Amino acid sequence: MFERAHHVRIASVLDALNPELLAASRCYFGGGTAIALRYGEYRESWGIDFLVSDRSGCSDLRELVRQPEGFNALTRRPVTVRRPVVADRYGIRTLLDVDGAPIKFEIVLEGRIEPETPGPGDSVCGVATLTDLDMATSKLLANSDRWAERAAFSRDIIDLATMEPGPDLLGWAIAKAESAYRSAVVSDLNKAIDYLRDNPHRLDECMRDLRMHSTPKAVLWDRIKRLSA
Repeated sequence: MFERAHHVRIASVLDALNPELLAASRCYFGGGTAIALRYGEYRESWGIDFLVSDRSGCSDLRELVRQPEGFNALTRRPVTVRRPVVADRYGIRTLLDVDGAPIKFEIVLEGRIEPETPGPGDSVCGVATLTDLDMATSKLLANSDRWAERAAFSRDIIDLATMEPGPDLLGWAIAKAESAYRSAVVSDLNKAIDYLRDNPHRLDECMRDLRMHSTPKAVLWDRIKRLSA
């Protein structure tokens, strides 16, 4: 199903999860990995991130992983765990092992926005993902949090650009993100674009770090510019 070796390993974890249990807690696959897998593996992504905004659902999941099965209380078949599960007010975190490779797994308690219920097409390996609106919204929020961090390699704006949201979807995502971050959403989006425009070689560095071998820089830059609000 996937071509990149690490994405195949990630897919094996997703396939092992109990999708009905996660959906019942309104816990959805998101972040850059979900976008990368849904949009043709345009870049390498290393971890698995889920988002849950329902506090009761998050409490149920925390209670499950505190049982003797630990992480595997969330799965249909066992997955090797390298590190004990941490379950706290921020969510649930652990480090998995698939074929000797580490995979960070995290369920984040999201208190800023309320995700939509995913539709039939919002899934990867049978696991419900955020909708396109919520993926775009989460990337706008993440961009505001870290667009200036060099270690982020502009991946939030790159992910958003690769989604190629039309004017309507982008407008709805901005409005939803603004319910949490107000004017910072548009301001930080434009700052992130201006930063790459003013430092043209930086986009090359970001693409190398994200292993974007099949996307022409000119195509990506055109998509980024179209996000300008």
